[in-house]
Amino acid sequence: MRKLKILTVKGCSRLAHFPENLGDLNQLEELYAGNTAIWQLPDSLGNLSKLKVLSLRRGRKVKYQAGGSLMLPPFLEFHGLRELKSLDLSGCNLSDNQTAALMNLPSLLELNLSRNKFISLPDIISRLSQLRYLNITQCQELKELPKLPQSIEELYAEDFLAKQSIAKLQMYPRLNLVSFTNYSFDQQPYTKESNGSSVLDEILGSFLSLNMDNVVQSSLNSNYRVTCSIVFPECAIPTWFRHQSVKEKMLLELPINWYNDKFKGFAICCATLMGAGVLNPDSGLSKKYDYAFVKAKLICKDDLEDLKVLEKECKVGTASRTYGLCVCFVYIPLYASLQVSGTDVGNINQYSLFEASIHWRIVRQWGVHMIYEDESTFFAEKYGSVGFTPLKLKRG
Repeated sequence: MRKLKILTVKGCSRLAHFPENLGDLNQLEELYAGNTAIWQLPDSLGNLSKLKVLSLRRGRKVKYQAGGSLMLPPFLEFHGLRELKSLDLSGCNLSDNQTAALMNLPSLLELNLSRNKFISLPDIISRLSQLRYLNITQCQELKELPKLPQSIEELYAEDFLAKQSIAKLQMYPRLNLVSFTNYSFDQQPYTKESNGSSVLDEILGSFLSLNMDNVVQSSLNSNYRVTCSIVFPECAIPTWFRHQSVKEKMLLELPINWYNDKFKGFAICCATLMGAGVLNPDSGLSKKYDYAFVKAKLICKDDLEDLKVLEKECKVGTASRTYGLCVCFVYIPLYASLQVSGTDVGNINQYSLFEASIHWRIVRQWGVHMIYEDESTFFAEKYGSVGFTPLKLKRG
């Protein structure tokens, strides 16, 4: 047993305790103990120095012990989990004062705190210097977005935190995917009469009121985001997207001389179905989230041999456990496609066809909006600005 690397006891609903000598499994790398009757962890847990994955998640049907929640070890006892990469504490009935143990997890990449009782999360989260993925969905009592580490790349939260999240986007230069859920929306029946959400209009309009040069970075060689995506629980895209389609792919014939020195990039929106259990098994991505990729292409219709197709992908995703409609928005700056191509494209206006697609999804509606420098004025007047400030990058 001492050489055991993976231990799975999830679903053992009568298992109430780990043995005190759990820490003797010093080769253990993955421990899955979700949906058990365990509500207290042994102090020896901190001895699992090679542990990389720890899941203690509780489903909605798991009954809480009387007046209690999962009891985490004192933070000093977590000190030995130096290699822990993924921690799932979803549905563990945790509250604000029960997160101190997290501060001693220097290698943590993924943290799932969904379905807990937090009113506010302390600054301890921001000290997780390697954290890339944070899930705080269905924390219905949470009043505000916690301070996040600079390493954060993907944030999953409830839609009532959407305005705060977008407003603070500039504080986190690597944050490239922000995904919102709404459990009550997921339970609503699909209706074709939905005309979109004023909240979604305001969020996307405010986002596009920004100077896009301050939102994404111009170098693919940097560690900062070069594309940005937002996923929102809604049935239809905003009506102000100028070019719309209900076909499987979005094909847009670009206007003559569409490119000039004020052109910034393409804002793309699609209404599609996403949720738990939809992930393509061949994608190689985590099954905890439903990911897809929106692909944008610039194509020269004249088939000039020396002009390659320019393309760029942008990841979208949701942490929703319910299969339902959502709107995926991505912003792809033109230079992202140019740098990926690795070639000198010459006159960009020779590219006269724009194509957008998303793999392994049935799309209900597409929308594309071409973003020019003066577009920000229109959106600022209509929706106001969320107050972005330019990123201050460290010079190497």
